Amino acid sequence: MPTQTKILVEKRMQFFLEHCQNKRNKSRVDVYMDNLKAVSGKEIYDLEGQDVLKFLIYKDVNDSGRTLIHHSQCPNIGLKTNADCLDKVKCGMRHQSESMRVGIIDKLRKGFEEVGKKGTYDQFTHLGDPTRAKEVSEYMAFKRREQGMCGVLPEQAKHISRVKMDKLMVNMYGKILGLKRGVRRLKVKQRRAMYAYCYAVIKRLAGAGHVIAPNTIRIPNNGGLVFNCTWDKTLTMGSHCFGIVCVKAKEPWCAHCLIDDWVHEAKTFGMSFHKGLLFPKINTDGSVKMKSRWNSKDLSETLKRDLQSFNLYEGETPHSFRHGGTANSLKQGKSLEDTMYLAFMKDIRTAQRYSRGLRVLFPNFDWKEVGVGSQDTPIDEDALMKQMLTWKAFSECKPL
Repeated sequence: MPTQTKILVEKRMQFFLEHCQNKRNKSRVDVYMDNLKAVSGKEIYDLEGQDVLKFLIYKDVNDSGRTLIHHSQCPNIGLKTNADCLDKVKCGMRHQSESMRVGIIDKLRKGFEEVGKKGTYDQFTHLGDPTRAKEVSEYMAFKRREQGMCGVLPEQAKHISRVKMDKLMVNMYGKILGLKRGVRRLKVKQRRAMYAYCYAVIKRLAGAGHVIAPNTIRIPNNGGLVFNCTWDKTLTMGSHCFGIVCVKAKEPWCAHCLIDDWVHEAKTFGMSFHKGLLFPKINTDGSVKMKSRWNSKDLSETLKRDLQSFNLYEGETPHSFRHGGTANSLKQGKSLEDTMYLAFMKDIRTAQRYSRGLRVLFPNFDWKEVGVGSQDTPIDEDALMKQMLTWKAFSECKPL
């Protein structure tokens, strides 16, 4: 191997190992494993199935759960409170069974695998993975039955209705008008564009910080924007093509126009959108904060503050845009297939490519006007896809 290549390999290896170390330092696996050892008073090689069982029960009674359980014979079954329940052992706040399986047991399982404790658990020799012990499986079956008998339903994110979304957009616009040009106004414009964007394309707000600006394509005649990117939980699943059309002539607010407004304002601060993120974190001087992206915690707190400032907050989270956007799409008459494709709820094979995605999303768009296909010949999918790659969204962003 040439010396220069060997140096690159070593540096790449070091970069990867640092990533693994940082990931391990922040991992929930380590957090839960440390908690398990603290509760049991044992080291990892001495842990048994009974220790895991006691830890799961401890998590169910230490007020960390958010699922209200009433015993099947409790007279208060169906109520959203257990204040009047006499038996606090059978009734209380618990972890939802599926959440405990995925969020706690699976994390502990990874921790045991890292030290070689994996496979079927033997209750006599204590060899194998303690999370696979019979008593752990029986406790999870008990929880599922208990929660089924008391009618527990999965908790869903608070829905943002179209009426509330309209109020938020109007109030934020009024706030922008009351601010002088500066970083504060810039940040409000960015947040307004992010909220409108996620609602229009039916996405979780927590993924907005991953959108790459150069991958954004503008439909000719400024008719809309199309995005080809990885999104939030789909980061390991490849890219997803979705888009929005300009609706400023028909709707009280337009996500396409608000994004352009944000981009134009950001350019006056020296930001460039031929590289980097569409919605980057911003420093106090208006420059891009390169070492940090929006995360779920930041967005949750920011959304809460914005809604509270206009007396609109009712427990909404970054997931609320996905729920509200789905309902709004269906109410506007879009088919279930189109809505599911836009929300990336299911992989629709006929709409995976750029061109086919556009054909699904914008069936009434006249592609012949942009030189793809003719009156007598069908639209060539490859030609449309290649032509789209030249329609860069932010090369010419004029003020609204």
